[in-house]
Amino acid sequence: MNNRSNIQAYHSAMVQVKTMLERGIIDENDIVSIEDKLAQKYELKFGSIYRENDLINLGFRANISHTQEVI
Repeated sequence: MNNRSNIQAYHSAMVQVKTMLERGIIDENDIVSIEDKLAQKYELKFGSIYRENDLINLGFRANISHTQEVI
């Protein structure tokens, strides 16, 4: 079972990663490797419900834009 402090530390670090993405310091390709390294550091297994999984929320993965009106 995951330690609560590990989960909190992991999510705090991921907030910083997302901030760096928004500021243009890193790109989306970097997030994948950073997230994996953070998960290993904080002992979160692959497929854990506590890990970030934004793959279906990224704009480039959708087939309908959220900014255009659907006719």
